[in-house]
Amino acid sequence: MRYLTLALVWILLAAQGAAAGTIDGTAAGVSTGKRGSSSTQPDVVWLDGGKGFSIPKKVPTLAQHGAQFVPPFLIVVAGQTVQMVNQDQIAHGVYSDSTVKKFNLGYFAGSRPKSVTFDQPGLVEVRCPLHSAMHGTILVVPSPYYATVQADGSFHIGNIPAGKYRLNFWSGDGPPVSEEVSVPQDGRILVHVDSGRHHTGTMK
Repeated sequence: MRYLTLALVWILLAAQGAAAGTIDGTAAGVSTGKRGSSSTQPDVVWLDGGKGFSIPKKVPTLAQHGAQFVPPFLIVVAGQTVQMVNQDQIAHGVYSDSTVKKFNLGYFAGSRPKSVTFDQPGLVEVRCPLHSAMHGTILVVPSPYYATVQADGSFHIGNIPAGKYRLNFWSGDGPPVSEEVSVPQDGRILVHVDSGRHHTGTMK
């Protein structure tokens, strides 16, 4: 079993004219979304806690195209609605038995899009009962303050209202690890994530 450690570096850098705080980070020894040639799941960081926020108005789309779910991995905010659309000429079914969200949209082809609202944070595995190779993943995060870890290990979350949060890191092969952070009104925090049992240093 792999152990992950969040090493928080309390460096608050002034950002003149900024209206909110920022978190910049690096991840060392983690997968950064590359768990084999067929993997499409990136590592993800997000914040929960703090004051209330507005659910994004954008309606993401999870399409059935070429007998695949597109995109194969989708991140949404709790309370957000996802549009399911079949772009193939053959019928597909869309369902999930995940604890976070169970649904079954039945079979449809070339019809109007259907929609599902994801109201609880967690991981939702989406499948088609007609085509066993079809598999999609929806990660529902508790706030709009999230980011994917880039190929170089970096991540950035901006425009964060000042306050206390819990920073979560998820790598797809286990539960997220987390640490409390205090986001300043004007400035940024530098964060380092290490995959060892102990962090090996801090970010300069």
